[in-house]
Amino acid sequence: MSLLYRGRETVTIYHAEEWISEDGNIMYRPSTTDVEVLSNCVIQLAAQSGTSARRAEQDEEGYDLEEVYRFRPPVTYTREIHFASQIEWHGLRWNIMGHPRRYNGSDRTRHIDYMIRRV
Repeated sequence: MSLLYRGRETVTIYHAEEWISEDGNIMYRPSTTDVEVLSNCVIQLAAQSGTSARRAEQDEEGYDLEEVYRFRPPVTYTREIHFASQIEWHGLRWNIMGHPRRYNGSDRTRHIDYMIRRV
């Protein structure tokens, strides 16, 4: 069995929903009704480039730290997670950063993962 199937984490996904702002613009936010609980997910610490690490240090003085992880749902999960969705993991909320990253090298190693950042 591939390592892609061996996740240990359980997360709650708050999928994105559309809403219209007071100005009539279409906006996105995490839904309170479209919620899924996924088990067997993989969450790993993401290495950051020197540029993003320096930017995080220079943004604000004090104790503001940026935590970034790689999130991979089970291979059997086929629903795409929108960038306006949020994930709850270990009682903390995490934002999805950007678009999904697709790995299509072969049928045995193909998967999708997401970068998440703490809210």
